[in-house]
Amino acid sequence: MKKKSNIHNFTGYRWVILIVFIIVALTSQLLWLTFAPISSEMEKLYGVTAFDISLLSLVWPLIFVVTAIPVGIFIDKKGFKISVTVGAIFLAIFSIIRIFSAIPEYNFIILLISQSGAAISQPFIFGSITKLSASWFPENEQGLATGLGTIGLFLGMMVALAITPIIFLSYGTVNLLIIYGYISCAAAFFFILLAKEGRKTSIKDTSSAFSLNDLWSLSKLKPFLILEFGFFVVVGGFTALMTWLEQILNSLHGIGIDQAGIIGGIMIIGGIIGSIIIPAISDKINKVKIFVIINLAIGTFLLYLVGFFHDFILLALIFFIMGFFLMSALPLVLEMSSRIAGPGIEGQASSLLWFFSQVGSVLLIIIVEPIKSIWNSYYNSIILIVLLWIISLILFLGIKENPKK
Repeated sequence: MKKKSNIHNFTGYRWVILIVFIIVALTSQLLWLTFAPISSEMEKLYGVTAFDISLLSLVWPLIFVVTAIPVGIFIDKKGFKISVTVGAIFLAIFSIIRIFSAIPEYNFIILLISQSGAAISQPFIFGSITKLSASWFPENEQGLATGLGTIGLFLGMMVALAITPIIFLSYGTVNLLIIYGYISCAAAFFFILLAKEGRKTSIKDTSSAFSLNDLWSLSKLKPFLILEFGFFVVVGGFTALMTWLEQILNSLHGIGIDQAGIIGGIMIIGGIIGSIIIPAISDKINKVKIFVIINLAIGTFLLYLVGFFHDFILLALIFFIMGFFLMSALPLVLEMSSRIAGPGIEGQASSLLWFFSQVGSVLLIIIVEPIKSIWNSYYNSIILIVLLWIISLILFLGIKENPKK
């Protein structure tokens, strides 16, 4: 039996496992951001407010916050395959239920319930990335596997933002939901068919679960507290920006849903490229802090400039560069967290950061519309995010570089 396990872990089949996982991860982000690039049209079709439509994205981080701890424990007990299978089944079932929100008539309550059900999948999928890497890949490939799994999330965001408006404008709401339902069912089918459980790992190796005691112990470390705040405002602000992107670009620049989707997709493409290039350079010179500071500074400045330029090409370029630097900071900060936390609790450290990112996402998504209503401009919401990112940047300056030995 031991020999068989080793074959599973260290033959080429591990790449099949990674691919089917990436497909499920991509699908989760596709369902999460389905309505973000077409939010203004959804308001008209379902007869609801802009805030109501934002709830379709908001429920994902909200449910993540509520379910993170019990799902993390489940992942450690049941393993990678069962956990991701549960997530994939939630995606498939509720992607089908979403279709009935537009048949025979538009019903927002059914749509919100189905989005909430699909959102339950996210902690099962996010929390299984490190479990997959540790159980299926040798140690010298685990960083690569984790990075590729994370890029799968970025790809799903890109597809949702870039392709959704095209499908919507060409085929309508019902066919859009049917197509995404087929994709979700296919992703679940192929994962269940092809995925296998890898070698068993100890909870200490890949724990996705955490307790209040872990939270208190890590948060007493000043550098880690700064990382928590960084994830809270930067990842939370990025999620809010993605959720409201179509509304922001339409309000400030008259950008339509098709072009807004393209701009969002271009930003994610920049993030994918940056997440490959910049961490590689960081590893080569064994420095992380300087790259995080540069990335966050450039990303913050470019977000500030969004309100000043109206040309589609120029805006696309700004968002591409913003994505290149801002999104590539994510794996760098995760690396910082593992160095600060020390060996043996890297999984708990990253889980805590994801937890704070989801709390930040909930709060910042909620306040975008009220701030816009008070000052009658989405740019004021952008300024708030910019100010929070500046505070995070200043705090990052106080973290000491901790090079890997």
